[in-house]
Amino acid sequence: MLSVLHNIYKFFVLYSQINLLLKRLISGDIVWFFHRFKLALGLRGLVPHPVTLVSKLGSPRHAERNQLKQQVPIKIIFFSHNLSYEGASISLKELVLGLAHRGNIDPVVITFKDGPLRADYELNGIIVKVLPNILHEISTIRRLNIQVNLLASLIKQSGAGLVFANTLLNFPAILASELANVPSIWNPRESESCESIFRFLPDPVAQRAIAAIGLPKKVIFVAQSTKKVWSFFDVDGRFEVIHNGINLARFPLQNDLSERARCRSVLGIKSDAVVIICVGPLCDRKGQIDLVEAFSALPKEISSRVQILLVGENNSTYAKKVKNRCYSLPNIKIFPTTQSIANFYTAADIYVLSSKVESFPRVILEAMAFGLPILATPVFGVLEQVIEGENAFLYPPGNSRLLAGLIERLVIDDLLRVRMGKSSLNRISQLITFDEMITAYEHICIGIDN
Repeated sequence: MLSVLHNIYKFFVLYSQINLLLKRLISGDIVWFFHRFKLALGLRGLVPHPVTLVSKLGSPRHAERNQLKQQVPIKIIFFSHNLSYEGASISLKELVLGLAHRGNIDPVVITFKDGPLRADYELNGIIVKVLPNILHEISTIRRLNIQVNLLASLIKQSGAGLVFANTLLNFPAILASELANVPSIWNPRESESCESIFRFLPDPVAQRAIAAIGLPKKVIFVAQSTKKVWSFFDVDGRFEVIHNGINLARFPLQNDLSERARCRSVLGIKSDAVVIICVGPLCDRKGQIDLVEAFSALPKEISSRVQILLVGENNSTYAKKVKNRCYSLPNIKIFPTTQSIANFYTAADIYVLSSKVESFPRVILEAMAFGLPILATPVFGVLEQVIEGENAFLYPPGNSRLLAGLIERLVIDDLLRVRMGKSSLNRISQLITFDEMITAYEHICIGIDN
């Protein structure tokens, strides 16, 4: 029965993809059609390296620069690719609110996809503008230029003194700020290489996106390992690293037994279960199937004691694959993304990060703040966050057998879980604080050469 349902599901997925392609073809976008066709067949290669663009924005004279630095608050447009409960978007929201609270920044947020974070911005008096999503409309340089011109006009009309683009996906904002003669800061939060991150775009547009790395006054990465991925383009020392710091005031840290019992009751979890959580949208990059397969490999006497909570349900093809795999397995619950994430951390005993690619994931910081031992893949900035053997055990992405062994070890050894949890609390106290992070960004925003 399950195989029949799976085949029906695959048919409808294929039908919807073909239908979308036909609509694009009828609309006259031949370039987009053939590009998506190559992607679907796995024929899309890596993006060739382009010649980096060079900014034409000159530095003001010294006296003018000093005067500009004194003009606060500075109006800054922050570009967010979406307003969903995702790490990059939540991190930007906390950054914007932290900067606004200092009083030196007058922020406006522009996004290409609305979401629940909009209410948080507006509750704090920050204007949010939602624009149509343009990423899949820029199949040619001509179409890209049209969108960049529109964004440049918006930037000029706003009177902003600085553009801040969150994530690499906001490359049109960097191109537009240059056209509008307004300096920019780019804040990549992805660790994919330049050759692969923009593969969803045809080569000419993808190369323009990569080449835009030469335009901002500063490119601020959130992990040293991510900066290293793009170091080829850092010819003039504009690249910097500011690690993520999380606003712990967001979480009512009440790690007492009564709060733990309340959260478990709310989530429908047995009081004696060993709870493992994994937070993030169900997608191939996050690799949650590792955890599901690891659970299926556990001895029955261990799996019967374990409760797994996957927080980040969505409607992607990968999410449906994970959910289909979970149908035959007990003790795995899938929840939608939520603002009440503290309930899950408080109820948990172990945190698992199964990602194939990350930069400096905030979920690891959150897990450490709640005193959880961590099982994680050693990808990019994760190694800058945890200490293996102290507060974390690491496993290669995809190695669900090794992950199962690590889970079994922590389930069996209560004292080890407690010791590693205390190490997590100690480890996060050694990392950058939220206030230190805000100060670092504030200094760059105020001191940027206009």
